[in-house]
Order: sequence, then structure tokens, then C-alpha cells
Amino acid sequence: MRESSPSSEPTQSKSPLHRIHAPGSVQALAVDDDVLFAGLQGGSITAWSLETYELLATVPAHKESVLNLSLCEDRSLLFSTGADSIVNVWSTQTLQRLYSLYSHFEIGDIFCVAHSTRNQTLFWGAQNASLQWHKISADASTMSPTLGFAPGSRKHRFFDSLGPGGTSNVISDEEGSTSLTLNSQGGRVLTVPSHNYLPYAHKSYIYSMLLVKGLLNYSSCEEVLVTGAGDGTIKIWSIESLSSDGVVPLTKFKNTGLNVLSLSFRGSFLYAGLSDGTANVYNLASNQLVQRLSIGHGDISQISVNTDSILCGTSQGRLKRYNDHFMETECWKAADGKILAMSQTTTSGRDILITGGNDASISFWDADGHSHTSIASSVRSNDELVNSLREFISFRTVASNPTCVRDCHDAVTFLRKQCNAFGATTDLVSPQEGVNPILLAKFSASKPSLSTKTVLFYGHYDVVDAEVDSTIGNGNPSWAGDPFSLQPLNGYLYGRGVTDNKGPILAAIYAVADLVQQKTLSCNVTFLLEGDEEAGSRGFRKAVQSMHSSSSIGPVDFILLSNSYWLDDHIPCLTFGMRGVIHATVTISSNRPDQHSGMDGKSVQHEPLKDLTVLLAALIGPTGTKVTIPNFYDSVDDLSELELKSYADITSALIPGHPEIKNEKAFALSLMQRWRYPNLTVHRIEVPEAKTAVTISGLANATLSIRIVPSQTAEHIARSLTRYLEEQFATLQSSNKLKVEITSKADPWLGDIGSALYHALKEAVVEVWNPDTDSSHRSFSSAVGGGGGGAVAIAAADTTTTDTTTSLSSSMSSSSSSSSSSSSPTTVKSTTRARTSPTMPSKSSKSASTTRNTQFNAPNPGAKRSSHRRASSLASAGTFTSTNLPRQPLFIREGGSIPAISFLEKEFDAPAAMFPMGQASDNAHLDNERMRVENLWKGRDVLKRVFSRL
Repeated sequence: MRESSPSSEPTQSKSPLHRIHAPGSVQALAVDDDVLFAGLQGGSITAWSLETYELLATVPAHKESVLNLSLCEDRSLLFSTGADSIVNVWSTQTLQRLYSLYSHFEIGDIFCVAHSTRNQTLFWGAQNASLQWHKISADASTMSPTLGFAPGSRKHRFFDSLGPGGTSNVISDEEGSTSLTLNSQGGRVLTVPSHNYLPYAHKSYIYSMLLVKGLLNYSSCEEVLVTGAGDGTIKIWSIESLSSDGVVPLTKFKNTGLNVLSLSFRGSFLYAGLSDGTANVYNLASNQLVQRLSIGHGDISQISVNTDSILCGTSQGRLKRYNDHFMETECWKAADGKILAMSQTTTSGRDILITGGNDASISFWDADGHSHTSIASSVRSNDELVNSLREFISFRTVASNPTCVRDCHDAVTFLRKQCNAFGATTDLVSPQEGVNPILLAKFSASKPSLSTKTVLFYGHYDVVDAEVDSTIGNGNPSWAGDPFSLQPLNGYLYGRGVTDNKGPILAAIYAVADLVQQKTLSCNVTFLLEGDEEAGSRGFRKAVQSMHSSSSIGPVDFILLSNSYWLDDHIPCLTFGMRGVIHATVTISSNRPDQHSGMDGKSVQHEPLKDLTVLLAALIGPTGTKVTIPNFYDSVDDLSELELKSYADITSALIPGHPEIKNEKAFALSLMQRWRYPNLTVHRIEVPEAKTAVTISGLANATLSIRIVPSQTAEHIARSLTRYLEEQFATLQSSNKLKVEITSKADPWLGDIGSALYHALKEAVVEVWNPDTDSSHRSFSSAVGGGGGGAVAIAAADTTTTDTTTSLSSSMSSSSSSSSSSSSPTTVKSTTRARTSPTMPSKSSKSASTTRNTQFNAPNPGAKRSSHRRASSLASAGTFTSTNLPRQPLFIREGGSIPAISFLEKEFDAPAAMFPMGQASDNAHLDNERMRVENLWKGRDVLKRVFSRL
């Protein structure tokens, strides 16, 4: 026997693939093909998606803590044990309880359970050192009869002993409500026959148990039971003659004064985690102790093996990895408390280790003990996508911050290397001096022909900065973690830029890479990725025009963006319209120095701030709600009956999942105001800092913006604004001077929803989010709900004159009668979706260009600054079910602006489309910006389908 010494190397830093905050201490884990089951301290079992990390279901499983979970060999049954002395059997497909097994005896906590498929028997070990077993058959008629007494009526040797005078002190059941909840889970309550009970199998608590096949030479199918206990012994039992002899001891190993807390097995080797910080390795073929690993860091509470590693979890939250030669290769901090549960699974050819502990967290780790291949040859799994996104997010690509220049250039170099590795031809183009480069990456179709189409995908790799308060210890008090370090948590990925726009960019690149690798890319895809969008896209137009004229880009058939958001957090959307914008600064100045209101007031009739106030008032009228620029509304499309119906349809689709919408007509009208009508906003009025409270400033300015809609043009409205302000100022006969500066402008955009690109997007969204048949998700009968928030929207069409309020009332009243009523969900993940959908808007005539989307969620409570990007007032929780959730995406418009979309559409004379990948609650530009894992995966899949069909 050899003994290893504990490593003197410090604990390494390692990031989990994902982390989930569970609603309690995680005592047990069991991994199915696509679902992770977790047993919690409070007695509940939770089910989580292994793909998206979403909570799928929560069931009250035991009256006290769940201590162990185990699956049968074909994974159709889940077994749970608890501190309530009960073993429960569950269906893994429905999480319905099938059986509850009780003993006639008071056995205490049940720490471990194992199932033999060959013998159709379940074994468990308990606190009173006993072993029990029971046959679990698919045929209920062969099972033991149901209990004839309530399980709670069992007499405990100590707590239920007779008091003075021979009477017992009856204590009422304080958990009666819990009992009722547990009973509602159903299933047969069974008594374990007394002959299926072996008292004193050990001399202390039985902590661990497993079944080993093929240990005995004469039968590769024969199983033996291995148990480890608090008396330091490991025992091997024969279970071949249960009906006549029960469990029969074969061999035991003794570790005096220690607890055997965990067991694992591979080949002929048994691995045991002990309470003194060591792990023993036994060769069961020769019954020898062959290695003692000095792990350290407290008790070895969990031990697990895979093809090339031994993984040990400790009571101090450390994980250590050893190779087949018993050499330590890794050590890292995995939990902020004790590691109480551990399990492994394989996904996309990679081993994943999952840990749970008393810090109420579940963490997912890369369990491979070898390095991965290069990006050019690696499997482009979703895990690889997240790893790339992790690196991408780490670059602080704030274009407006001169200290971030290096990060911006490193980020675009990173993107270029990614595209090169995936088969693209790339080039970096400088828009102008001091501006981050534009990446042009071109992927050729797998089988090019004269009819091959080209899609231009536009995105930006720069981000807005994350507010930092250096006086606070963590630097970013409003963020849950470092904004420029990807934080995978609870089914979401947190980090600055993850949804705007780094996540969608990488999802699109990886979608193309998949098709290139599979030789199924049906179109040419050209990526045009700029690094100055958040700073105004300086030099972008000239650079693109130059690339176009020089044929660096070449002909373009479609333009695609993914830089907007759903209406809420539930219903996928396609955006086809955005408002345009004009930003302006109005300045009134005098040729005099600042004056004193007492000494000089009235000596000069016109003060700059007074003149400015009069001008602003003239712009917005006496009520402040109407733009008074002459002919401003003349070109705004009238509201047609068809468009009005689309508002009603969208509102009706929302209502079942959003009971906070109290008035359908008012909500639909608010959508109109935000998305189809223009608006003028005064953002700021400023004067130089006054020396005293009686100063008359010689200068005053205001910043304002005008949101314009299709049929209006930015150039015309900008000229009209300037001319109107000059005319109004002239009527004042002021001695001051007026200056009107148009700082930026962009046309509105209205997409052609009849284009082949929109058709492909709609078809792909339906297939990915609402397939006709979906066997990948289960229908759990007991669950908790969760949900959304969102950007608001409308559907647009050609319009005719109609009275808005009257028509809206009529349309909404007729529509509401057919709306689905809201109901509480029984599952988090809907396995099917309703096959009804709001009316799709008809094809609209294309209009001019647009600017940046400024609609985002409000900041979290307690945030220090107000939001300048907001999604909507929709709540973040809905009540959608599989019967009232629309199957098809909603076609929506947005009130914000993205300047590039209308410019690119005009420049290349190609129809554009907007594919929102994120949810409305993604918090772009705000603290704790995030993207849901499922949205990233499915966004990639949607684009993959589109690029394979165009």
C-alpha cells in the first residue's frame, strides 16, 4: 500500500460552467439524461434542466430533509430518502410519487439507497445501523399490502416511552399541513416486511452504499452490495439469496476511529472517502488496500470517479482531482461551505461534475482531466460558446473611454481569430483615426451557385460602461459580480454586453460555424461588426460606403440584425419597425457677462434662460403634449382597421400571462403612443454654474430629441425644427443670439415582413420554440412558476383615416371576448404551445431609416441612476400555460432607434430584418445585464436554420 502526501500547492481559482442558487441546503443530487434532481434540507426535491439550468419543478418530498437521491438503472424511477425515516419512489417522467416505504421499527435518518435492477430490489441504510430492502416491481399487485396504521403512530423507544404513572405525553403533530401536502403527492404507502430488516449491519450510522457488478469471477452479472458506516468499516454483502438468507456478509475493511462517508467504484477498484481527510483505494479483486490519498481540507464527504480522474469533495468546500496514477492534478474552491452532494454526467462528449452544498448552491464543473483541442477542431458545443462568450465579455470594450482602447482592439482581434478558425476570410477596417476598427468577416456558402444569396449580419462589440463606485469595497455595488466577468447563475448569463450585443454576435458566428463544418451553409454570410455603436458610430457610414464601392463587401440580398428584445419574457418576437430620431441642442447666448437680478434685472428685457423657456414652450404647446412644428403630423400614417386589429390581437395574446394589464384599451393605446406616433422630449436645460442664487446667466441651452415614425424623414424634420425655432425666436425681437445644432439624426425603419428573410425567421422560431412534437421536456405534475417582463410592441400595416379612440374601443371590446383567461401554471416549462396566434400584420411599404433602440428594463430597486433604456411596464412574472401561450412569434415594432439598420438597407438596396434574441428583462445598459441561457441556445439554433435555408 502506498500513501500520498497532501499537496502544498495553494487552492486554484476555477470558474464553474454554471451555478444555481437553490432554495435551501443541497443534500443530494441525481442526474438523469436531461434533468438534475436535487434533494434539499427542507424536504423538497427540485428538478432542473441540464440544458438551460431552469427550474422545472419543486415537490414536497419528505417532512424533513432529503438525505439521498438515487436512480434505477434505466432512469425511470427516482428514489429519495430523508430524515423522516421514509423511502419514496418517484416517476422521473412526471415526478409523481409511486410508493412510500416505511419500517415497523424506528430507524432514524436514512442516509443512503441503492437499487438492483437484476433483483428488482431497493436497499437502504439507516441511522440505527440497520439495512433494509424491499422488492420494487412494476406490477403493483405483487407489492406488499398497504400500511394498516399511520406512519406517525410508530412508537419510539425513547421519545414515546411511558412517563411517571405509566402514561405517555402525547405531542401534537406540528407539521400537519406538511403532512397533507405530502399526502397529496399520491402513491401507495407500503410496510417493509420484518424479514427484510437486518439490525446492526454495522455498529454505527450507515452513510454510504453502492451496488457492484461482476466482482465475483463466475458471474459478470452478479451484484454485491457495498456499505460504509460511521464505525469505520466497509462491508461487502451478497444479495443473491435475499428471500432465504437475506444479505450475507462477504468481506469487510476496517478503518479504526473513522467514518466512511462516501463510496465510488470503477473497474475492480473501490474508492472510499473518510472523515480524517483521506481517501482509500481498495482492489476488490484481491481485497487489498492499495493507496491512501491524503486529501486534507476536512472530511471527504464525496468521492466520484470517471474515465481518467478521481474527484474528491470535502467538508471545507474544496474539490481535488487525482489522475489514474494517484497524482494530484487540480484543487479548487467549489463551495462556501460543505460539499454534501456530488454527481457526474456526460454532455457533448464532455464529463460534467455537479456539486451541491450547505451554501444552497449547485455548481457545474468541467470534469475532464485533459486539455481540450484547439478551437479549429473542437466540437462547437454550447459549452464552447459560453467559454468564448466568457472571454469576449472580459474585454472592457467601452468606446467612449480612452483607457479601454487596448481592450477594444483585443476584443476585435479575438473575434477575428474566431472567424478565421471557423473558415472565414477577414479584414479590419479603420473608420477614422481614434475609432475602433470594423471587422468584416465573410463566410462562403458550402455549395455556391449563381443563385446563392448573401446575408449581411450587423452587430457591435462595444458596450456602455458599467458604473463603478471605487469608495465601495466591491467596486460595483449594484452588480452581483464583476460586470466584465461572465457570471453564469440560475439559468442566466450575467455580464456587461452579454445581451447588447456580444451574446447575439457569438451565437450568429457559431451558427454559421456549425453549418460550415457540416457543409450545409446555403448562403454567403458577411459579418459587419463595429466597435463604436454606443458612441455614435463615428465614421461608420463612410467606411461602409467605401467598402461597398470597392466591392470589399459585394452584393447583399438581406440584412439581419439581432439587437432588440421580446415584448415580455415569454413570447418570442420578430421586430419589423423602429422610430427614427433627431437629437438637437438649442443655445441662447448674450454678449454680456453674468448679471445680478437685483442690480441689473429689467435693465435688459431679454434674459437667455427666459428666451429659451419661451422657445421650448412654443415647441410643445400649452399642454406640453403636442409638437407645434408646422405640418409636423401631416405625413404620419392614419390608423387603419387592420393595424388596429393587430393591436388588439397582441394585447389579447399578452393578457393570459399578464394579469397586471387591467385595461386592454388603455394598454393598446399606450403601445400606439410609444411605437406608431412621433414625440418630442426635452432632456435637459442648463446654464453655467451660478456664483449666487441671484445670477442672471449670459448663456442657456437645452438638449432635446424628436422620435419620428415611418413616412417622416429625419432630414425634413430637422430642417423644420431649425426653421421653426428661428421663426419663433425672431418674434421675440431679442438682443440675444440663437444657435440650433442638430447633433445626430436617423430615419425610421419599417421592414418588409413579406420578405424571404422574415419568412425564414418566422418558420425557424416556430420550429425551435414550439415544435410540433417535443419529447425532450417532461410534464412534471408539481412545479413552481417563473417569468418575464418586456419590451412593448405593435404590428404595423398600411393605414387609412380613422378615429383612434373610437376604433380602439370597438376593436378591443370585440377582441377581449375571445381572449384566453389567465390561469395558474402547473409547470415551469410548457411542453407544448397553443396553436393559435395573433394576426400577422400585412406587408407594409418600406420607409426610410432609423436610430438606436432606447427601450429597456428599469433598473433594479436601489439602483443609483435612472434608466435611459427600458423595456416596458409589464411585470416579470406571468401565468402562461401550454394552452394559452401563442405558438407563432409576435410581429412587433419598437419605439427606439438603431441608426445602422435604415442606412444599411438604403446603401445595399436590400430588405432588413430584426431578430430579437433576448428577453425584455435583460437589463441592457443597466446593472446586472443578462441573457437567459435558453435564449442564447435557441437564438443560435434559429439562426442556424435560417442560414441553412436562404
